[in-house]
Amino acid sequence: MSIEKITSKIENDARASAQVTIDTAKQQAWDVVREANEKADKLIAQAEQDGLDAKEKQIVRRKSVAAIDGRNVILAKKQGLIDECFRAAIDRIVGGDRDKYIDFLISTIKAQGIKEGEICLSASDQPLAETLLKKLAEAIPGSGFTVSKDAQNIKGGLLVKVGSTVYNASIEAIAKDIRNDIGAEVASVLFNAQEN
Repeated sequence: MSIEKITSKIENDARASAQVTIDTAKQQAWDVVREANEKADKLIAQAEQDGLDAKEKQIVRRKSVAAIDGRNVILAKKQGLIDECFRAAIDRIVGGDRDKYIDFLISTIKAQGIKEGEICLSASDQPLAETLLKKLAEAIPGSGFTVSKDAQNIKGGLLVKVGSTVYNASIEAIAKDIRNDIGAEVASVLFNAQEN
C-alpha cells in the first residue's frame, strides 16, 4: 500500500471521525448556548424585580457577564471536543487492523528516508516487533533496523534512533501535526455552526 493511500486512508478516517465529533460538538454547543440563554433570562427577570434604577444597571452588568461566561463555556467545550476527536482518532488507529497498522509504521520509516536505526515502540506494540522487522526488510531491501527492548511512553507509532538523532513518528506527534494543519478548519466549522 502506498504512502499516499495510507495517508489518504488515515486522513479520511480522521475526517470521518472528526465529522461525527463535530456534529456532536455542534449539538452540545447549542445545548450550552441554550442553557446560557436560560440562565441569562433568569438573571434578567431577577434584576427587573430589584427596582427601576438598580434594574437597568443589573441587566446591563449581568447580560455582559452571562455573554462572556457563555462564550467561555462554549469555547472550552469546543476545544474539549476537538481534543476528544483527536484522542478517538489515535485510539482508532492504534487499535485497528494490525496489518494496516504495521504498513503505517513502515510508511512512517520510509517517509524519513532512513535505512537503519533502532526502532522504539510502545509497550502495547512490542509484540509487533518481529513482524515489523520482517516486513521492513522486505519493504526496504538492505536495511538494518533493530527494535529496542525498552518500551516508549507513547500510545502508538514509533521512534527511530539513528546515532544521536531521534525521528519522532509517534502517533501523538503525527496527530499534533495534523491538528496544527487542520485545527483552524475544524474550529471554523464549529464557530460558523454557532453563528448560522
